Amino acid sequence: MNENFAPVFRLENTIRNYAWGSYDGLSLYAGIKQDTGKPSAEFWMGAHPDAPSSIILPEGNRLSLQKYIRDYPMKTLGEDVFSEFGDLPFLFKVLSASMPLSIQVHPDKAKAEEGFDREEKSGIPRSAPERNYKDRNHKPELAVALSRFSALCGFREAGEAATLLGPELRDYFGFDPLQAEASFRSLLGKALTLRDKDRTFLESRAIGRARELAKSDDAMAKIAGETALMCFQHYPHDPGALSPLFMVVHHLEPGQGLYVPPGIMHAYLKGTVLEIMATSDNVIRGGLTQKHIDVSDLLGTLDFRASPSLIDPESSDRKPWELSWKTPAREFSLSRLDIDESHNVKAETEGPEIFLCTDGSVSIACDSLIEKKNGMAAGKIGRSLEIAIGRGESAFIGASCKSCALRGKGRVYKAGVGGGS
Repeated sequence: MNENFAPVFRLENTIRNYAWGSYDGLSLYAGIKQDTGKPSAEFWMGAHPDAPSSIILPEGNRLSLQKYIRDYPMKTLGEDVFSEFGDLPFLFKVLSASMPLSIQVHPDKAKAEEGFDREEKSGIPRSAPERNYKDRNHKPELAVALSRFSALCGFREAGEAATLLGPELRDYFGFDPLQAEASFRSLLGKALTLRDKDRTFLESRAIGRARELAKSDDAMAKIAGETALMCFQHYPHDPGALSPLFMVVHHLEPGQGLYVPPGIMHAYLKGTVLEIMATSDNVIRGGLTQKHIDVSDLLGTLDFRASPSLIDPESSDRKPWELSWKTPAREFSLSRLDIDESHNVKAETEGPEIFLCTDGSVSIACDSLIEKKNGMAAGKIGRSLEIAIGRGESAFIGASCKSCALRGKGRVYKAGVGGGS
């Protein structure tokens, strides 16, 4: 490999096959080749140790992106990102769901550090099913819809939740809308610790109430009831299926984004999205799952002051070809570039980036700053090998690329490091 070339490489990525995945979503909306004989849930792009991407070297060999970054941290991450994070700080995915994922919450940075240190001290193996904290990082995330997409995210206004629960369920949980946070905590604590016979009782009452709501002329009530019935269909006897009556149901059209900061309960329901997040495995579950649920940790991690954000993409006069979904996250950023054959696009790069082509075909070439070596002047501009990516293909752009020239005709999503707030 010629080290005078800027690091711009095509990627090979891993598909994660989970039961909740879809049989055609990755292919239909992102052009990713998938096995139609089993559900494909997530397409990972990045250096996460569970499924790191591979770079395709100019001579055709493959090398783990995780290893390449560790061997050449300044060339790939740049000094600022390396000193702050020590590794690629984001994981970029295409996610396609045909049924609800587990309800979950991610800790903030302080909670993650405390929880990780506590579980390490307790000697709980990181692979143990009861382990909540696999690392010391938080996990804000952004989902951008490629298809119509639905999700549960955040608590409803307490009065609205009380109305949807109805008199019988309100009395069962002692839900008082005037004591909003205390009532939500009490509801979750009771629902998630019910014995089997009590779960059967709750399921009967909840399904009855959901059927009433599904027949309502009120759109909000109807959606809440229909969503709860769908959750019970996929997860019978699971108290988490009641969640649409007290959690907000969001419906996104293609192009809309949903930003989820730490501390917010959420669950993706159906559809295909691009997802970008801080690299972390810290997940505390709250229903719609057979996996471990730590009720105490769940209640201790929830942030009732935090709220999700629905984000529409923004453009600028300076870059009319680029739309961006702006979030306060430092670890990641996401934008979309629409490339036309009538002109080349010159995109400035700031740190490591991953490009995903979802339509057409685009070639990428990067200008790089070559470090002083063997008498070569520091700061001299070097030219990378030009690569092309078609629909469903992706590329990694290292930090030593200072700008990218893109040409062709296609749509490319660009994942990078964020500016933060």
